Amino acid sequence: MTSAFSSSDAAAIERQVDLVDSSQPECVDIQLDDFWNDAQLMECVGWIREHGFQKVCLQFPDAMLPFSTAIAEQLQQSSQSGIHILGDTSYGSCCVDEIAASHIGADAMIHYGHACLSRAARLPIKYVFVKGRLVVERFVEAVEQEFADRGIELGIFYDVSFAHVARDVEEKIKGSFPNATVGQLALSGEQPDLLCWKLHGRTYEGSTCIYIGRDNQSFFNTTNGIKASQWFRFDPEAEQLTRANPLDSKWLRRRFYYIEKCKDASSLGIVVATLTASGYLDVVNRIQKMAKARGIRSYIISVGKINPAKLANFLEIDCFVLIGCPENDLFTSRDFFKPLVSVYECELAFNPAWTGQFPDSYSSDFCDVLPNGRLYKEFDAGLVDDAPADVSLVTGKVRNVNRVEADAATNGSQDCREIQLRGKNEVAQVSSGDALQDRSWQGLEQNLGRDAPAVVEEGRSGIPIKYENDPSER
Repeated sequence: MTSAFSSSDAAAIERQVDLVDSSQPECVDIQLDDFWNDAQLMECVGWIREHGFQKVCLQFPDAMLPFSTAIAEQLQQSSQSGIHILGDTSYGSCCVDEIAASHIGADAMIHYGHACLSRAARLPIKYVFVKGRLVVERFVEAVEQEFADRGIELGIFYDVSFAHVARDVEEKIKGSFPNATVGQLALSGEQPDLLCWKLHGRTYEGSTCIYIGRDNQSFFNTTNGIKASQWFRFDPEAEQLTRANPLDSKWLRRRFYYIEKCKDASSLGIVVATLTASGYLDVVNRIQKMAKARGIRSYIISVGKINPAKLANFLEIDCFVLIGCPENDLFTSRDFFKPLVSVYECELAFNPAWTGQFPDSYSSDFCDVLPNGRLYKEFDAGLVDDAPADVSLVTGKVRNVNRVEADAATNGSQDCREIQLRGKNEVAQVSSGDALQDRSWQGLEQNLGRDAPAVVEEGRSGIPIKYENDPSER
């Protein structure tokens, strides 16, 4: 008798799967004409011919992959260059995947869709954004209704999908507000002043700023990176202008809770989620230095695209710090088993220069904590040694008690080993690899000449619902 909770193996194998037509509007929000036309084709072909590129990689997000083959064929026929499609990205789709492009020796890349515009140093990059729909007249009307003072200083910023109408917005908004300025994206390969913006030395303190776009990570980063007296957001779909305050009290309480968890950690996992953004190695070294000064074991982890299942394999790590592009919002997810914090939150937890200070802004860009960054503070290991004991607000235990460090076991050697005091004045040498010694399984080991040859046996075959030679049925 067939169980009501299972099906036969034949039914599972013979089941027909209906293919979804990705060209239907209800299946995919983005259409081909939203970002690609003959003018865009000629622009990309001219860029390839001007620089004489022979191998060009095309990078698409998942929602735009159905259009990749048609675009690649057009570029191949028009440019006479080798066009390759990146089927999967190493990290986020907003970041340029130069590592995957280097596997085939690409000369340049064309990035399609939303982009964080993180600095890439290996290959020339051309961006093709989705053209967002914005009625500029409705935007100007909404601003005029909100602000009666026409002499107010306004700063206009926008999502990258509205870059194609930025000049039109500037011309029409200046007709009503002559002191208004529209932000400029750093697209020409020059170093941005903040995130993806060229500010040209201007500060917006005391000004009123407006962001055009959705309430997403780009909006969060821009509003927290640029200090303004007040922020507004214009929703292009609803055509409404509303006051914005991303740093609400509930969100801040949750982030400061994770900062306390980071302070309580005895082991730290440094998760590298980018290999192209400039400065990521400097941040890794800085975090290692701060963790070592506090007697915390640190591990560098690179597992490609981050998800809770991958990080759950590292049971001995108490807290993870994510090094990725500014628009990587994984650290705000609640699905991870252990706390996942940003680089700025790790800086608040480990750098004694931030002790007793309440930050008036937030940053998801790790470059801000490096020298010349807007949130950089010098790290002094001596202040860590002299720091008084404090009480954890999460566990209620006292931290920084009876901790003595040594940089090396021998004179002048740069070893990662440390010396800690135990009870009854006992001295023990510990290292980051000691946590693996307590595991019953430590990974695959060859053990050549020590293990007896295994007997070759026939494995299982079939499908998991019913194996043909299941040992339990023998």
